[in-house]
Amino acid sequence: MRLVIVVCVAALVAVFERGRLSSRLDGVRRALDSSRAPLVLGLVFGAAVWWSWGQVHPSGLLHDELAYVLQARLFSHLRWTAPAPPMPEFFAQPHVLVDPVVASKYPPGHSLLLALGDLVGLPALAVAALAALRAGLTFALARRLTNSAVALGTWVLLFHGQSLYFAASYFSETTSGAMLLVAWYALLRWHREGGRGWMALVALAVGWCAITRPFSAALFAVPVAFVVLRQLVRTRKWRELAVGITVGTGVLAILPLWSARTTGDWRVSPVAVYMRDYMPFDRPHFGYDSTPPRRTPPPDLAFVNASLDSVQRAHTIAAVPQIAKERAGFLAMQSWWDPRVEGGLALLGLATAPLAALVGAASVVILFVGYLAHPTWPSWTIYYMEIAPVLAFYAVCGFAVVLRVLAREPQRAWEWARAPRAAFAMLVALVLLLPMLRIELRFDRRQHLGNANYPGRFRQAVAQIPDKSILFVRHAKWHEGHWSLVENDPDFARTRVWIAYDRGDSANAALLRKVPDRNAYLFDEAHVSINLYRPSGAIAVR
Repeated sequence: MRLVIVVCVAALVAVFERGRLSSRLDGVRRALDSSRAPLVLGLVFGAAVWWSWGQVHPSGLLHDELAYVLQARLFSHLRWTAPAPPMPEFFAQPHVLVDPVVASKYPPGHSLLLALGDLVGLPALAVAALAALRAGLTFALARRLTNSAVALGTWVLLFHGQSLYFAASYFSETTSGAMLLVAWYALLRWHREGGRGWMALVALAVGWCAITRPFSAALFAVPVAFVVLRQLVRTRKWRELAVGITVGTGVLAILPLWSARTTGDWRVSPVAVYMRDYMPFDRPHFGYDSTPPRRTPPPDLAFVNASLDSVQRAHTIAAVPQIAKERAGFLAMQSWWDPRVEGGLALLGLATAPLAALVGAASVVILFVGYLAHPTWPSWTIYYMEIAPVLAFYAVCGFAVVLRVLAREPQRAWEWARAPRAAFAMLVALVLLLPMLRIELRFDRRQHLGNANYPGRFRQAVAQIPDKSILFVRHAKWHEGHWSLVENDPDFARTRVWIAYDRGDSANAALLRKVPDRNAYLFDEAHVSINLYRPSGAIAVR
């Protein structure tokens, strides 16, 4: 309803404003057109993301996040892996290899950037910087394609749904989303100006996407490759392609190095090993994959596997139309405040926006269709986080066209000077949207803080346990399977407290015999208590 009111007010301004106020916006336009505007707006968005996280030192919540942070800590200590703990089955953290070494299963691109923040004790700093880069480049790219008023509107729409919520996380889409914007911006500059430097930057960004999220990068590369090859056929500057291939190959060479240093074989990736051991079905496919895992999944992962089992059974070719409909519905809700209004505007924007923007539109379609082959929950829209700026951009373009029609200004002329009344109406709408941004930020902050409350209290309790201890975790029946209390450390030998799964008295006793110098404690989640532990029983100490 609020969005409808904003649209109506902006429409009235466009109809009745006679140029007196819009002609006085030269100062605003100069500020938005300045070279510093993308940097300033990027920093504002990055700061807003960090604030919405609710913590200066956020620890991560879901399994994937914890795996990325673990690998970042390894990288910041200049290591690919850590030695395996004794009896690794006690420490089988989801998405982490624990035998014969400890390492994240995920490709290294995202964790390498998180490691830069971890060097100063703040991996979240890298996340905030990536958010700033994504928002700043979104504004800069939209401004080059249209004008600074539309660019500002696109930037404002980033403060919604998955674009804002998942930006405050350790998920790898924060890296691939930023790198995709870098690739698009460099591609636009290269297409219009040429130059080996811009081509090298395109290849670097796409390559970094590939060592972060290979499947997504392959989909993103399709429209980029089309534009590059089409331009090279016209210009015959094949040496620029050679530069791109050289840079891209150099980045991709990190993948076999990562495999060799983690699994011992450059041809066998950690992802493949982990999938074989714990999640054989975790790949793009249709139909039910009944291949059993080689190892027994830890309790948290067993919960996720069971949840995805029903999803996988329903993931058939015949069900693709229904799957697409459900995912599109959730994606629309996570991309726009009012999917009916903004969705309609986005279709209008698609029909009227500059042709160069079709790279983004093609990427949206290819990414959405590509991930239809991956069995997952329809509400899990993070796989589409990278293309959120495109959906925002087209909605704002459509809104700009409506305002120009109402103001009787040229509909397809994107220069601010040729449609000043529509630009002024756009700015009025954005000012009216500020309360919605405030609500969105506060809502996300409360949600992040609420989610972090229980794991945070658990970590505080662990901090009170004496050094040289093992804490066995016994889950309650109501345990949230997507949250893991068992986390590994890059250096088991120096870790104060080992956190392990409770596997029963006899198995626990076998682990304790291997490390007789460590005291044992039991966390009973059902009673939210930590007790001094002996295999034959527990003695309450708090």
